[in-house]
Amino acid sequence: MKFQDLPQKVTGYWSNLTPSRRSALLVVVVASLVAGTLFITWLIRPKYAPLFTGLDQQDAAAVVAKLKEMNIPFQLADEGTTILVPQDRVYETRLDLASAGVLGGQTLGFELFDQNKLGMTDFERHINYQRALQGELQRTITSLEEVEDARVHLVLPQPSVFLEEQAPPSASIVLKLKPLARLRPEQVQGIMQLVAASVEGLKPENVHIIDTQGNVLSAGLAEGESGPITAQQQKQQELKQALEKDLEQRIQNMLTRILGPGQAVVMVNAELDFNQQEVFRKEWGDEGALRSEQVITEQGTGGAAGGPAGDPNREPPGYAVVMPENSTYEKSDITRNYELDETQTRIVYAPGQIRRLSTSVAVNGPVDPAREEQIRQIVEAAVGYQPERGDQIAVLSLAFDNTWQERAAAEMAAAEEAERRRHQILLYAGLAAAGLTLLIFLIVLLIVWRRRRAAPVAEPLAGVELPLPGARVTEEQVAVSEEERREEIERRARQEKLRELVRQHPEDVAQLLRAWLREE
Repeated sequence: MKFQDLPQKVTGYWSNLTPSRRSALLVVVVASLVAGTLFITWLIRPKYAPLFTGLDQQDAAAVVAKLKEMNIPFQLADEGTTILVPQDRVYETRLDLASAGVLGGQTLGFELFDQNKLGMTDFERHINYQRALQGELQRTITSLEEVEDARVHLVLPQPSVFLEEQAPPSASIVLKLKPLARLRPEQVQGIMQLVAASVEGLKPENVHIIDTQGNVLSAGLAEGESGPITAQQQKQQELKQALEKDLEQRIQNMLTRILGPGQAVVMVNAELDFNQQEVFRKEWGDEGALRSEQVITEQGTGGAAGGPAGDPNREPPGYAVVMPENSTYEKSDITRNYELDETQTRIVYAPGQIRRLSTSVAVNGPVDPAREEQIRQIVEAAVGYQPERGDQIAVLSLAFDNTWQERAAAEMAAAEEAERRRHQILLYAGLAAAGLTLLIFLIVLLIVWRRRRAAPVAEPLAGVELPLPGARVTEEQVAVSEEERREEIERRARQEKLRELVRQHPEDVAQLLRAWLREE
């Protein structure tokens, strides 16, 4: 086919189409052009990547102004806290902004003294030194893993010649922690020691640290303060809270099963004894045990009185009167040593013993005395009530304020109603769209059906090429057209008979088609 014949072919093809087919062709062509245009636009559109995220308003405004000055396209996201630029220019843009000094969170340290000005006064040097010290401390503190940003404010009084008039320096630090991050007391104390060691004359008790929520983190952590919170005390506090929470949870679950959800509130206060005691006890028995015994026995007889001087057998004067002559004597001496029973006991009382429990239970609505006594007995058994220990249990009936619950229930009901209405609107819109589509389809079918009834003869000849205006029609062409018309009429008759056969015997036709498919 020659290129010169292409317009003539297209014109002939267009003239042979029915109006409905022309409309469908136009819709397909226009839809294809629109889809192709959108695809090409999406394909050639530059991809954006985050340049900075989590910026505050001032830093974001500075970065946006610099990007406009540099003619760099950008996009804003996350309510202006995130700035996006083309993906292939992210790193280059970051370097340019860093060199321009507009990056958020940039603080100056001792590089302030890199360029000294002539004629700078002592006051200006003092201020620059304070700014540089604040910047260096801020950089060091933000290097911690849990800290996202920090602001350091130092108060450095001017030195005085009188020691009594010299004011001590102080520091205030504001920390912005990362999401779900938490500083331990030893970490806060480390920051205080760092700042105190970096500033001359600054004491840890003059360093105050808070977070962006207004919580004071440095309370009681400085050395020398009364009641410092040590790691051991924090552990004891956590143990106390865990015990109270466990008792409250057990009682709350039990009362919920009895009274229903939201009908009782339980609070437990536990006093624990964390003093470690060691007791030595020594006990003596009533009867002693014989350890040793010594027996001395002496026997003898009496001799005649007198005798030569120096005779050992000679009795002293007067002995004969006590012991007559030829008498005998016997002497016994017994010594017994007893060992007393001794029992030594060493008792070590572990810390954490319960000193006293105070439990309060508030019940919603009026409660009769019998019911209140039952609740009291249940709570006593649950917490291990011991009167000798000083335990207390208070059960009170009060009317709870359920305003917030009713308000929350009303808001939830309103949200559910709005969601139900939205689903109904979407359903009705879908049904309306489906009905409109069906109506348009029926109208198109009606128009086509009427046109076919209006021109029954011209329709079979729709596929036949008609001669162009002004061309000669030969007899052979007329014979060919008549032959094609007859064949078209016969084909339509066969199709109509086949449709009638399918309507009358659908099962037989289905079996026949399945048999043909199996043969193939």
